[in-house]
Amino acid sequence: MTRSKISDAPLKQKIKKNAPFDLSAITPESPYLAQLLAPAIGQLKELPDFSDDEKIAVMSDFSGEHKGAHFNTYSFLILAYNKVGPFMAQVEELRRKQGLIEPYSEFAFKDLSFGPRSRALPEFLRLADNFIHGAVITIAIDKQIDTVFGVSKRETYPLMEQQLAAMGFGKWRGAAAEKVLRVCHSIAIFTALTTKEHQRLLWYCDNDVINENSQDRRFEDTQNIFVCALGMYCKHKFDLVGFGKSFDDKSHLDDLLSIPDFAAGVVQYLLQAHKTGEDPIPVEEKAALIKWIAVQGKFLSKITIQIFRLPNG
Repeated sequence: MTRSKISDAPLKQKIKKNAPFDLSAITPESPYLAQLLAPAIGQLKELPDFSDDEKIAVMSDFSGEHKGAHFNTYSFLILAYNKVGPFMAQVEELRRKQGLIEPYSEFAFKDLSFGPRSRALPEFLRLADNFIHGAVITIAIDKQIDTVFGVSKRETYPLMEQQLAAMGFGKWRGAAAEKVLRVCHSIAIFTALTTKEHQRLLWYCDNDVINENSQDRRFEDTQNIFVCALGMYCKHKFDLVGFGKSFDDKSHLDDLLSIPDFAAGVVQYLLQAHKTGEDPIPVEEKAALIKWIAVQGKFLSKITIQIFRLPNG
């Protein structure tokens, strides 16, 4: 009879996985956005390793739709949702200390100046870096590029509108169709690269034109577009794919949602300054966000991909 040896060494926690990543699902027949993202993803050295996790969540937010913006930024936080408990507990303690629970005061890039929130911001960012296992990914697209799904919006928008309607995904006008496809395909690609068979997936998003309920389309249409996009890049199945968007009653989900909100806002702010040649002289709160987005967290990775038109077109 053989005797097996049991090691006393602690099990190594799986946090990140190294390149190369399987991009075989992106082919010349894939949407043009996927073909643009593939070389950038090929340059990444690591992504989160969720192989030990049962629940994965994606939180998304966007920036750049205001007048004068030169970039649209699409940010999403993908994280091990079954590990979120310590982050929730730490943020609740921070909120109590700063008086941010009653009433609930949401962390948002567009409103950084409120005193208690401003004082809490550096600690909130530290908690995100140290208690969230995942990555915040931002895709910035120059507004001079009106479509990433064809040659020009004049040719592409009518085709997208017709295709979405023919597939039973509601009626979309060109700009909204472009946005929902940018978001769904971007999230689907990174979800495919970081998840595995039989996990549970939740996509939680802020209220936006792409998930509104109107006469011509519903939030369910956005969900169906995402599931369809996921099927294009994912070789594995999920036990459950769930969806949600920000409720009036705020919760820890909205604290998680603040992270892509910050990323989308600060990346748009920095790229705007770079393109216009302005030297950003940020207020203290923006300075904290610039430092945060530029440094990898202990468990939270930051990935930014910029898409712009080269001089040769």
